[in-house]
Amino acid sequence: MKNLLLTLSTLFAAFFAHAQQVTVGDIYPNDLETVAFTLPSEARVSIDGTGGVFRDDYKLLMFYGWILDASSREVVWHVYDHLKEHDLAREKGLYDFSDEITLPAGSYELYFTGGYDHRGWGDSWTISDFNDLIDEIFDTRYREKYRSSMREDLYVTVSAPGLKKASMEDFLAAKTDQAAIYFVKARDGETFKQGFTLNREATLQVYALGEGDRDEMYDYAYIYDVVGRKRVFEMSYRNTSHAGGADKNLKVDEEITLPKGSYMLAYHTDGSHSHEEWNALPPDDPQFWGVALFPESVKDREAFAENFNPPALARPVAEIVGVRNYETRSLGIRLSEEVKLNLLCIGERGHSDNMADYGWILDANTRQLVWKMKEYRTSHAGGASKNRMVEEDLTLPAGDYLLYYKTDGSHAFNSWNATRPYDPDRWGITLWAADERGRKAVSTFDPDAYRSQKVIAAISDVRDDDYLKDAFDIKRTTEVVIHAIGEGDDDKMYDYGWVRNMDTGRIVWEMDYRSTEHAGGARKNREIREKITLEPGEYRVYYRTDGSHSSEDWNDEPPSDPEFYGIQIFLAE
Repeated sequence: MKNLLLTLSTLFAAFFAHAQQVTVGDIYPNDLETVAFTLPSEARVSIDGTGGVFRDDYKLLMFYGWILDASSREVVWHVYDHLKEHDLAREKGLYDFSDEITLPAGSYELYFTGGYDHRGWGDSWTISDFNDLIDEIFDTRYREKYRSSMREDLYVTVSAPGLKKASMEDFLAAKTDQAAIYFVKARDGETFKQGFTLNREATLQVYALGEGDRDEMYDYAYIYDVVGRKRVFEMSYRNTSHAGGADKNLKVDEEITLPKGSYMLAYHTDGSHSHEEWNALPPDDPQFWGVALFPESVKDREAFAENFNPPALARPVAEIVGVRNYETRSLGIRLSEEVKLNLLCIGERGHSDNMADYGWILDANTRQLVWKMKEYRTSHAGGASKNRMVEEDLTLPAGDYLLYYKTDGSHAFNSWNATRPYDPDRWGITLWAADERGRKAVSTFDPDAYRSQKVIAAISDVRDDDYLKDAFDIKRTTEVVIHAIGEGDDDKMYDYGWVRNMDTGRIVWEMDYRSTEHAGGARKNREIREKITLEPGEYRVYYRTDGSHSSEDWNDEPPSDPEFYGIQIFLAE
């Protein structure tokens, strides 16, 4: 009996000492499966399974697994690190692997995926460390093709004494609880923005995963100071490293120090390849596709204010936003002194590198162009490639100005015909003051009610087949500037103006094609700005249009200043 009890005791001890295990696999191409587990103490871990490398049409299809430390987010084992050390001369598309490693007590995530490399056959492969493996597998077995019947044979199993299956969501929550701000498991077409205020300087670890290449970022994070909108951190190809999987998977793990102030953390994704659905090999840390800010110390965490408290400077001093199709909107701004401004303009690139939706700024007195959104100065605004933006600093002297924004008939706020930009609510033009003094120096006015004290005569908003006139008096010899926009070609004007001295009956000025310049838009849009001297007397300014192409109905691209189609005379400086 004693021997029987001893035998049973030994059997039970062996049973409970036997390693527990977790398995993931049996997946379709472009799938990703994961399971979480814990180790109560340091253990010798066995890893076994079957992966695959196949040629599927002219793409590389790979099935493989890896283990991630849930706390550090570092890869602690990867099948390729093991396989590249072995002779695969006898392997076909399917390959078996068996490995043993020692892992400390902790929390871990086991992944298994199947995904494609989309580059042409013969190009460099997605995982650079795997080049030799690919060459060996396909050297003499390039005809090995993936078949759906192989799915059940593809898996990875991890076993170890004391191993216990755990909750992936619990692991993620434990990690994100350490972050001051986070946005993870980002999906296609998402925009995340969260402001935060630091009561004092703080050091932060920025951990972010996204998508990009040498030319452009598609899923990425950035931080900007809400005062001045200067970017204090931006995820770019230069400051990222490969995040595992497809070459376009990028990762940044960078320490930054921010001074006291208010900031905005933003993360944007385009319409494909995210935690929602991977269209290529996923990154090694797919749960953290997004961004997280980790304070470096308790002191750094305590620097975060309980609420986001942006100063008044974070509010625009002037804006024309949310502009819809077929709109031309304007706003007047008055500067009591020279003001430094931060400008943001978001619009649509049209054909031939021209802007279809764009903004501009005019001097309200002279209608002289002060600033205009030009395609070559823009950058990608997120979403469709035609979404463009300009962010720049602008200093304007004291005076009155007119902000304009114009859209064509497609792709505007709330009516997008392609993927919208990352900041759709700011489709238009926005100005912020760079400092408090400047903010107090800015006021706005209704441009329709504006009448410049310098203008002595004006004819605008002319229509087809118009013949308009406006009279004015000159009391003493005066220098004036005549500004006119009209239509003409081949040395002939069709829409034009002239000035007559009513005392003498003589025409003292006339809009001549050879003196005009291109006014923007169609080449037939012509503009002249000329200074002349007028003697005392009574004068009359005239403007005539033909039967087409005017403010009533443009039959071609309108001029850059379509709101002022006509003529005005104003006092010279």
